[in-house]
Amino acid sequence: MTRSASGPSTPGTTPPDVSGQMLLAGFAGLRKGLLQWMRANIPTGGGMTVPRATLLMGLMLKTEPAGMGELGEPLGMSPRNMTVLVDGLEKEGLVRRVVHPSDRRIKLVELTEAGRTVVVQHLGPSQDTAAGLFDDFTAEERGELLRLLLKTADALRERGIDMPPPPGQN
Repeated sequence: MTRSASGPSTPGTTPPDVSGQMLLAGFAGLRKGLLQWMRANIPTGGGMTVPRATLLMGLMLKTEPAGMGELGEPLGMSPRNMTVLVDGLEKEGLVRRVVHPSDRRIKLVELTEAGRTVVVQHLGPSQDTAAGLFDDFTAEERGELLRLLLKTADALRERGIDMPPPPGQN
């Protein structure tokens, strides 16, 4: 079978010329599908949502408290929405605000022990399940996909777009 713009290719066939427009459309659709997949794999108890889960899991990766702007940017959330999100998680005892070490006017956010427990016991396993999406890929394909994603992120950085650090480089 030969590859069409919307269909799969078989090994050894030459893919058609792919435009930047096609790639942008592909990424847009992929983003929507990935968000649906992530939502489908988040534990539904306790009012967990993608932004709440993403924030909690992101904090788990941090070695020190983080600012709300830094945490909200990957979520695409406004400062007001981040405040509401953090307020709710703080009321539940999953995060706490702490004073910045060199500027008392700035509040940072960190996980509490209860927040760590939620991430380890509930969100970690659901993330593992969600990551199973890539089980259909060979190790070589996963490596190539990651390489291309990192190259895309580098191209955005070169064009002045502030991107989160690559996986494992927080």
